[in-house]
Amino acid sequence: MSPVLSPVIIVWEFLRDLQWGEPLAFMLMPLPLLLAWLSLRRAPEDERAAPRQVLRHPDLHGLLHGRHEGSISGGVFRRMLPALALGCMVLALARPQRAGAWIVPPAHGRDIVVLLDTSLTMSIHDLRWNGKPAERLAVVKQVFSRFVQARAGDRFGIIAFGSHAATMLPPTFDRQLAAAMVERTRVGMLGDNTALGDAIGLALRQVRPEGRLKPVIILYSDDGASNAGQISPAQAVALARALGVRIFTVQVGDAPASGKPYDVPAYRGPQPDMLGIAEQSGGRFFYAASAGAQEAAIRAIGQLTPTLQPPPHRRMTEELYAWPLGLGVLLWFLAQWPWPRMGWRQGAAARRGTRREVTR
Repeated sequence: MSPVLSPVIIVWEFLRDLQWGEPLAFMLMPLPLLLAWLSLRRAPEDERAAPRQVLRHPDLHGLLHGRHEGSISGGVFRRMLPALALGCMVLALARPQRAGAWIVPPAHGRDIVVLLDTSLTMSIHDLRWNGKPAERLAVVKQVFSRFVQARAGDRFGIIAFGSHAATMLPPTFDRQLAAAMVERTRVGMLGDNTALGDAIGLALRQVRPEGRLKPVIILYSDDGASNAGQISPAQAVALARALGVRIFTVQVGDAPASGKPYDVPAYRGPQPDMLGIAEQSGGRFFYAASAGAQEAAIRAIGQLTPTLQPPPHRRMTEELYAWPLGLGVLLWFLAQWPWPRMGWRQGAAARRGTRREVTR
């Protein structure tokens, strides 16, 4: 590409991408054009007064005819400065703009409610974290906190359950708060038993099934043996299936679920275990006997419950009105500046003529 054409192409591409926020302001453009026409027609006052000078100067003819050619104060440029300034002001009012980077819209997330078993069996130190023995609930909190931080656009709710269920945090977009509330859960804070059905029922009351993306429930427990509460796991799972809410179950501990139903005298009929809860609700069961297995399980849940990222359709707008506005202010000050009556060439000629008169 020719070095001469490169600047021209750059300017052309810049002007081609230029947009105007207030194009109606160009209706004022005849005003600077009218001012320029009047400025060119008006003769300078000093030029009309020049023939009436009485004192003769050795270079009087050059001063009278040359000061308009080499002087800003008496030239066409000086007279055009107000019109140019006004034209720049009109350009600034039209708000020149340039399209910037694309604005990434927020992701369409879903409601995710985590159920944390805080019964005494979650205090067993049969897992390892960073090479050291750790209790089951502590590893769950570490793994799930990382999952929360990586899920932009989702609403997270936290429910802890023991002998009864309690809402630690209703669904919120505040991921920092959700991670902090997960960290505050403690073993035994709600009793020694397991009210699993109540926890699922409480979670179903807090989610929004009518959203664009269906909510999900993530259940962390060591065996899912519900022995307390007012709602049976079977009833809660049936309601979740009717609402279209999937339940992902993660069994924490060193023994996988047997897959056999168990009976609790307080409930009628057999109750599903962790595997049955996931299958009946349309979710998935994970057995996590180690911290690595828990991380793999939460990654798989994240892939099965993706967020919806809409494509960008808006761009940032870079306002450029400050440039013509600043140029207009500068030109206006130049128009008001008390420039010398003659240019440097005429001044030098006048000084030479004065010296010749003195030597004579």
